[in-house]
Amino acid sequence: MARRTKEEAAITREHLLDTAEAVFLREGVARTSLQRIADEAGLTRGAIYWHFKDKVEVFTAMMERVRLPCEEAHDAQAQCLTQDTDPVEALRAFAWVPMARMLDDARTRRVFTIAIHCTEYSDEMRPALERHMAAMEEFRSRAERLIAAGQARGLLDAAISARSASIGFIALIDGLLSRATLLPIEAGDIESYRGGIEMFLRGLRRANA
Repeated sequence: MARRTKEEAAITREHLLDTAEAVFLREGVARTSLQRIADEAGLTRGAIYWHFKDKVEVFTAMMERVRLPCEEAHDAQAQCLTQDTDPVEALRAFAWVPMARMLDDARTRRVFTIAIHCTEYSDEMRPALERHMAAMEEFRSRAERLIAAGQARGLLDAAISARSASIGFIALIDGLLSRATLLPIEAGDIESYRGGIEMFLRGLRRANA
């Protein structure tokens, strides 16, 4: 009986988080109350307080159910560059990982959309914002290392500092992710996103590379 109760509690918790995700996406985090989530979930206010002490805890638990797009890229980068790998090819593959994660996984797309478009970051929400910024900075730093490797091998223009190029790179990826969460994905968009990345990489190459 205790095991069944524990399983039922876990199911209820996931149902509340699924509901919160849908309401946050539709109405925004600031305008959503715990009562609103409970009503939408078909549960009592007491039921939601059994699992979460406040809305911040609901938001944090929702965020913890996914890996952010740039976080997904960190593991991939470790496999991108070996002694025999073309750093430009590695950078191209690395650039697409966060886009693919966001486009292919519906929950990641919803939660990422909530995090960047539907949340006003109060002090209590600050850890979620810091997590996002840390993931972006780590992505930029890894891109900088790939760019520097390309410059060292004479494939990329060394006249552009690797740090400056990596800042432009993360700005491009961040912009593509933001656009893809604001607007419906239409036919041809994915190729356009890939094309934008390709244009950036072309600009980094040496003329004779």
